[in-house]
Amino acid sequence: MVAMLSNEPSADSKARVPASRAAQDGPGSDNQCPDEPTAQGGVEPDASSAQGNTAGADSGTGTGSATTAADAGTGNTVTGDQKEHPQAARTSRRMVRRTAKVVVALAIVLAFLTLGDRWAVLYAENVAAQQVQKALKLHAEPEVHIDSFPFIGQVLAGTIDHVEVDVPDVDAGKLSVAQVKGTVDDIRIVGSLPSSVKGAVLSRVRGDVLLDFTDLNREVGASQIHLMPGPEKNTVLADGALPVGDKQAQIRGRARLQRTGDRGLRMTVQDTRVVVPGLLTYVPGKGGGLQLTAPVADKMDKGELQQATGKNVLPQQMMKGSVLDTLVGHPSLLKPTGIDPSLIQSLRKLREPKVAQQMEFSVQLPDNLPGDIRLRDISVTQNGIRAQLTGKDVPVG
Repeated sequence: MVAMLSNEPSADSKARVPASRAAQDGPGSDNQCPDEPTAQGGVEPDASSAQGNTAGADSGTGTGSATTAADAGTGNTVTGDQKEHPQAARTSRRMVRRTAKVVVALAIVLAFLTLGDRWAVLYAENVAAQQVQKALKLHAEPEVHIDSFPFIGQVLAGTIDHVEVDVPDVDAGKLSVAQVKGTVDDIRIVGSLPSSVKGAVLSRVRGDVLLDFTDLNREVGASQIHLMPGPEKNTVLADGALPVGDKQAQIRGRARLQRTGDRGLRMTVQDTRVVVPGLLTYVPGKGGGLQLTAPVADKMDKGELQQATGKNVLPQQMMKGSVLDTLVGHPSLLKPTGIDPSLIQSLRKLREPKVAQQMEFSVQLPDNLPGDIRLRDISVTQNGIRAQLTGKDVPVG
């Protein structure tokens, strides 16, 4: 009786504490005292379960339910870092899109600027080609290539870096220059843009002039003569056919190329021979003469030759000067050799260096060329004769 009337709750009453109160007094409550006993569950059980089960069963069920709720709550909780990541990702994507737009816009602007600059270059090249054609009186426009970028910026600054000019078929009087290639560096525009341009000054000029052997064969020598590089430096060999009387003779020559000062070049023939195969060799010009081949010379009457010339002359020797004149004046001397006297008469007409005159030529740079343009070097190549020109501070326009 005493126990039943006591104010202290019994163990059974403690076990029968409603689940709702147990949840309030559990670990999740902020009002729990440190020494107050806690329920093992922390999750309110079902009402029917709380009434029908014993304290031990309630305790076990509450523990499992509390664990499940805790796990579920932990999985669904969003931390502050997780909330910041989507915002940072969206900011990064916006920056990438903005950067891509700026890059595309810059690319478009640069493309238009480059296209405009190239159009300006094409226009300038066309105008320059027309001016060169007019100045040199060419049949066709030369090729002009302006290698400067940005061209418009350089023009506005008054200086152009590099220009290349290719001029074909320049008329040089007796000769045709097959090709002229020129490069110009550091072109200074004289005057103010755009309406007061007075001309330009070419600071450095380099030129390459080619005299093609094909043109030289056609215009300098006879059509049957072919020029080619010689074995020695700056030498030219000639080889071809030449009709002499009723025979087809072979012409062979050797010429030397040399500079004449700083503005010209000249090719002079040093040795020319006309060969009639099996009969003779004739060297025209001063100091030349007629040389019979050994089988032909053996057929000639040596005594008759000495009597006609009045000199102790052997048929095997080269017959020059008056001896050759005597041979032409006495056709009977040639009768044993089988040589037609008309052949010797035709060769005699070549005593003057007519063959050499056909092969020789000289070229001089015009005196009215602006600036200090000089002939620096000459050489003989497989294609022809090549000359190198240089100049500085050449005014044009």
